[in-house]
Amino acid sequence: MKFIIKKEISAYFQTPFGFVFVGMFLLLSGITFSTYNLMGGSGDLNGMFGLLGNISFMIFPILTMKLFAEERKNGTENVLLTSKLSITDIVVGKYISAVFVFVVALLATVVYVGIIATYGYANYGGIIASYLGFFLLGITMIAVCVFTSSLADNQVTAAIASFGILFLLVMMQSFSSSIQIPVLTPVLSALAITVPYDEFTRGIFRAGPVCYYIGISIFFLFLAIKNLERKKFD
Repeated sequence: MKFIIKKEISAYFQTPFGFVFVGMFLLLSGITFSTYNLMGGSGDLNGMFGLLGNISFMIFPILTMKLFAEERKNGTENVLLTSKLSITDIVVGKYISAVFVFVVALLATVVYVGIIATYGYANYGGIIASYLGFFLLGITMIAVCVFTSSLADNQVTAAIASFGILFLLVMMQSFSSSIQIPVLTPVLSALAITVPYDEFTRGIFRAGPVCYYIGISIFFLFLAIKNLERKKFD
């Protein structure tokens, strides 16, 4: 697994994908920080991360679109799948590498906390909850995109499919609020990936949302593993 992680992290910063993702993430976070904190005078990052949670589905597909599609493009997928590495090692290794790049981008925003602490009053409890919530939301979106990338034949298809699935998962919150059907509404609410995240943006920490995001991440990684195992033995 270490080989996969090192290989993928190196590839992220030898190609534009890593820099494009980090750049777009910092651009969006900078705009929202300026709006809610510099102009709005907020002492926490709830507003910034609240908005980012609803629009970040646009950038995570960029981070994951090449993970498996590039292997197919270069003709190395069969070599990788039949190597000594297990399918689980391959999927988890690629997932961890994508999470690493995401964490790098997220850590770069800590400078915003320094700005708030220097020129205003920092609500550290709310800030920590927001960071934790967005990290969990991010690793879950990455897991969804990893699964989608394992299905796609090329990078463009992987990006479009990931964007579509994440968009639906984000919009489920609106659907669950507008559709009041006894059986359907709870199902839509459970599928709404941003519903548990809202608690973190309000400074609330509970074990339930943490378990939800970890569980959803494991589920989609499991689907990716099973999909590649099927391809290996086809």
